[in-house]
Amino acid sequence: MRRAFVLMAITGVNIVALFVYQWFVVVKLGAGPQSDAVFASMVLPQVILNVVSGSLAFVLVPMLATAADERFHTEVSNFLAALGLLFGAVGLLLFVSVDVWVPLTVPGFSASGKEITESLARVQLIGMFFTGVGAVGTAAYQARHRFVYPATTTAVASICALVFLVFALPRFGVVAAAWGLSLRAFLQFALQCPIMWPLRAPNWRDAEFRQTLKSLKPLVLGTSYYKTDQLVDRLLVSMAPAGVLSLLHLSQQMYAAANQVLVTAVAAPAVPVLAAHASKRDWLAFERKMMRTLGILMALGVAVYALIAFPGYYVLGFVFGHGKLTQHEIQLLWLILLAYIGFWMTGLSGQILSTSFFAMSDTKTPTKIGVIGFTIGIGLKIGGFMLMGVWGIAAGTGVYMLFNSIAMYWILRKRLKSNCAAFPIPSGAAP
Repeated sequence: MRRAFVLMAITGVNIVALFVYQWFVVVKLGAGPQSDAVFASMVLPQVILNVVSGSLAFVLVPMLATAADERFHTEVSNFLAALGLLFGAVGLLLFVSVDVWVPLTVPGFSASGKEITESLARVQLIGMFFTGVGAVGTAAYQARHRFVYPATTTAVASICALVFLVFALPRFGVVAAAWGLSLRAFLQFALQCPIMWPLRAPNWRDAEFRQTLKSLKPLVLGTSYYKTDQLVDRLLVSMAPAGVLSLLHLSQQMYAAANQVLVTAVAAPAVPVLAAHASKRDWLAFERKMMRTLGILMALGVAVYALIAFPGYYVLGFVFGHGKLTQHEIQLLWLILLAYIGFWMTGLSGQILSTSFFAMSDTKTPTKIGVIGFTIGIGLKIGGFMLMGVWGIAAGTGVYMLFNSIAMYWILRKRLKSNCAAFPIPSGAAP
């Protein structure tokens, strides 16, 4: 429990630094074309990161958690080299074609807005590379039950990026916001390098490496589809009045930040434990750990949402009321946050439920559910946007993510019941 509070505190520092980073951009530039361009330029690199490195973490942590030292360093070296080649090639391709894909992601932007977004996207691709390869270091630390150090390095990188932004934004303008995020990604990668040493020559014929790639295949294919969620949002909101995209992005980032705090402190430490229980076929302990973690996340989620409902509006007014945001824009931001209740709660439940499948070496089931849910969600978002504008996007997101969580929970409980009957091993150790 003490470790959970320490992780919450450290991750909270990181979240505050990132929040102040985005707050500084919005209050200095205002909610308009320039801030919209900053947040829009992140979208495609972020989607690619979520698909590849995000998927990798779910599979790599359970695998490394049970690996001996020599095997551990072999697999870390294999994936570091593979991700370096992958993100290097993808980054180069996106860099030279930025004038093609950026206009497609923000069709509602003006010509000058698209031009600014293109220049910022080129800088964001540098950050994408370092964040992508850095996923190996984070997974390696977590697999060794070392959660505090990677959380600390992330917070340090965020603080350094914020200091850079404060000095650079008034002097160099909006481009400084993109360079600050890339600096953060590089520092986070550099500070997590120690766990990767000593490096081995990559051996991509290694049986376990190939097995992990096989497990990743359905996950990457599925997430490459339903992780375009952000692209759908940006495409729709680019046709709304200038500034709305910035407010939507801020609301999503606030929830994503809070999600990161709770996941880092509560869900991430559960992953290697769940993987160990699954490898021993101790399904009673597995179920207890999963349900306990799910219950804690849900209780904390309700508490956070209650604070947003009240006194959230007054807090937002205090935080953003001193810059270029109008009172109407602050109220709109608060209402978007309220509309995202489904996104917030099911984001927490979905995290531990999908992780439980991955700990059981099942990447196909949560991926299939995600694909089906997102397909339904596209229609809900489009219909919601046409009927209610930006609030419709938030509501549609919550509905389809609720479907995902209910489906995963039902299937998982059914499978665990079957496993407990087939392998009735009493659990003597505390989960």
